[in-house]
Amino acid sequence: SEEEHPLRLPPGEPIPEALRRLKEHYMAATVAWKKYDQLFATLFPSGFVGAATADQTTSDDSKQLGWCAFLVAKCLVFGASGGGNVLDVYHLLVCVIELLLSHLPLDARGGAIWQSLGALVPKEHYPMPAPARAALHAELKADPDRIYKLDSAVAKVSADLRATLGLQQAAGGPSSAPGLLRDAASLRKAREAVDARYAKLVVETKQPLDDRALSSIASLPSASAAGGAMPRGVTSPCRSSSAACARSGNAVLMTPLRDPNPPSSPAHSHLMATPMSGQLECVGWLRAAVRGVPAEEASEALAGYFAHCSASPAEAIEQRLDGLCDKLRAAAGEYEAEEIDEQCVLGRRLYHKMLLAFLESEERRLQHGHFVETLLSQGIFHSSLFACCMECVFASYCMQSSVFPQIMHTLDLSPFDLYKVIDPFVKHEPSLPQYLRVHFREVEVKILEHMAWALESPLHAQLREYDALLASPEAAGGESRAATALEQFLKKVKYLAASRVNDLCLRLLLRKELVAQIWECIKVVVEGPARHLMRGRHLDQIIMCTIYGVCKVNKRQDEAPKTFRDIIEQYKRQDKAAAKVFREVRMGDAGEPPQDIIAFYNKIFIPAMKDHLLRILDASRKQQRSPCSTLQSTAESEIRPPSGVLASPQRVLGDRDVFVSHPRTPVAAMTPRTRTLYAFGDSPSGGLLRINHQLASQPRDGSDAANALRALSTTPSHGAASAAMPAPAAVPAPVERKRSHEGGMSKKQLQRRLADDGAAIPVDRSSSHGSSSG
Repeated sequence: SEEEHPLRLPPGEPIPEALRRLKEHYMAATVAWKKYDQLFATLFPSGFVGAATADQTTSDDSKQLGWCAFLVAKCLVFGASGGGNVLDVYHLLVCVIELLLSHLPLDARGGAIWQSLGALVPKEHYPMPAPARAALHAELKADPDRIYKLDSAVAKVSADLRATLGLQQAAGGPSSAPGLLRDAASLRKAREAVDARYAKLVVETKQPLDDRALSSIASLPSASAAGGAMPRGVTSPCRSSSAACARSGNAVLMTPLRDPNPPSSPAHSHLMATPMSGQLECVGWLRAAVRGVPAEEASEALAGYFAHCSASPAEAIEQRLDGLCDKLRAAAGEYEAEEIDEQCVLGRRLYHKMLLAFLESEERRLQHGHFVETLLSQGIFHSSLFACCMECVFASYCMQSSVFPQIMHTLDLSPFDLYKVIDPFVKHEPSLPQYLRVHFREVEVKILEHMAWALESPLHAQLREYDALLASPEAAGGESRAATALEQFLKKVKYLAASRVNDLCLRLLLRKELVAQIWECIKVVVEGPARHLMRGRHLDQIIMCTIYGVCKVNKRQDEAPKTFRDIIEQYKRQDKAAAKVFREVRMGDAGEPPQDIIAFYNKIFIPAMKDHLLRILDASRKQQRSPCSTLQSTAESEIRPPSGVLASPQRVLGDRDVFVSHPRTPVAAMTPRTRTLYAFGDSPSGGLLRINHQLASQPRDGSDAANALRALSTTPSHGAASAAMPAPAAVPAPVERKRSHEGGMSKKQLQRRLADDGAAIPVDRSSSHGSSSG
């Protein structure tokens, strides 16, 4: 019987352990079915019978029998855990496939795999002979060591299948099941018997899910969809342009106004294959990279660098590694404790390899070896480097309870200390798999956007020292390595902010002069004058407040105002957006409970940024009146995409919501969301008539639709934009809304608050939102 347990998670509450395990089980089972579905078509083209007797029924029965046999094996081997680790589940699947292949009738061995296996596989004999087994493991990219560890478990599975089907053990070995795959007539009975056995095991082993349901799904989401691809249905203009890039085969997916390959860009996702193949590639790389590297002592090359020190640091380094490994063992989860020792050995070997690479690189840079003792005496450097090595191991083996950010807490590292090692670590290992490169890029983005700005982070003290150094007369005498690292950190934060500002402003269809002002305000926060706003907060919180504040001071009578509701709605469509970012914002005091982003804007952001907003607005207007505008051009040069990138929609009339976009090839399906869109050759003709009627109904200074179309490939003049802007500068007023309690907002309360904010200034929905039909 099935039971339904409704579960409501309050915002900010951690996911319960049972729900996390359920998610891992479902993901592992889904990946296993997807892989089995692909391999079955390749390895068993006629099912489990010869091609002469094969038909659709026998093929379906064969496929279901193999899947149910794997599910039985999963219950027997992993028990109640259900095999949450994707790698463990996959290697068990490889074992079951080997069992099925070895029992395949001779007339059914027609797949391409048999060209590499040859005639070395006797009938109904498991395991296969060593040469054939090695060829199969290479074909399926399986780790032989993990397969060998499962051999005893497969013997248990074979015994269970023999008992279920009433088979007798023969000379093929304890893991053989003679008669498992005999003929078409017996397939249906075998499938029903194994299916019933699995149904019984689901109850006995308390499985969280019945994985037989996966086989009834015609098509599962692909790897790209599982990794954050957009669902089918209505898409925004910028999303449809990305889809057009994907269909046209461009090397890099970009939304308009986005720089090439920002740290958080989904453009890198197309480089990865499925999560399974990515992890298998990582495991293979890891074992190849540390082959021959000692785990308990330094290599000869590393010992040569130790000789440069007044006292050899070898013993201190190994003692430090012992202590770090002990911490990892103590923090290992229930289902990972058995493998932590082997993974610590891999991590230590990789540490010795990467430490040598760091020292060799530094020696090439400095052209001497006097730096060795100073570098090797820094305990934080060693701990951070070992953390990066263990992160490679944990990510490769899908150790969810130990990967970032848990590894920082386990090894007592700050995010900023770990950040300083990530970039050189990736650069010093050119053969690092793309799966791990993307993983470290995501780790770096999390550190840049909020983790490094935590209240207890050492970054704040170092930035104060850095600011004091720049303000002193001696600042021109040279910069230390620490100052260089801080500058590089701030540069990456600005780069990340630029990509998100561009993406969000594009979704909101803001004017270029507004984007320039927003960027100037972001630089005020990151570069120092208002950097305290980042303390204990998220970069996206500052970006959303800045957008609202700039739109507020530039408010015009002829356009709908941008409310926090609009900004949050578009923010939620960004990659990796989280509701907690705008629901829970740290206020002024560490002891004060977090509140929503509107309260933060009114109480903290505006008092700190009011003067900067008005100064930037005044500078923008002065520059727009001058013949040579530098403020907007400077901002565009910093965050503008290269010429080869698809251009964004351009506003061709300053007083109406009319945009002209460059054509895209092939034409992407355009769905209006916040503006009326028309694609020549794609949209209905009535859309163009409505646009012409709108342009003709309210002429302005002699401009008409012909002028708009002539501006297709030109930038609107600064004079026109300036003339349309109001002359007096208004102080950005706080958002008008009712006072509430000081604690964090629930979802419904925040929706009501945003509704009040949106209703503060009337919005003509008919003019600001397009039709819902494409």
